[in-house]
Amino acid sequence: MYFGKKNASGFFAEGFGMLTSIDGKKIFDLEGSLSQGSAVSDFAIGLGFGSKWITKSGFIFEVNVGYGKLLFNADKTDHDIVAKFGFHLGYRF
Repeated sequence: MYFGKKNASGFFAEGFGMLTSIDGKKIFDLEGSLSQGSAVSDFAIGLGFGSKWITKSGFIFEVNVGYGKLLFNADKTDHDIVAKFGFHLGYRF
């Protein structure tokens, strides 16, 4: 949802979904023995915000940040949150 006066430009808020894949952990005990965890896939939902600028010549600049929570397999990992950061440069045709 854009809050600026121009079409698809200005400050915005967003909802997002993210498919994640987390590699298994390698854990060493005091004697140096290795135990390997299994890989975990999960889905997260979250909220984000950012800002987008479009120049008259068609160049686009955008920055955004978001924060979300794992939904299904968070108990199988050492964290239950996801974060996303974006910096985009582009050209509008």
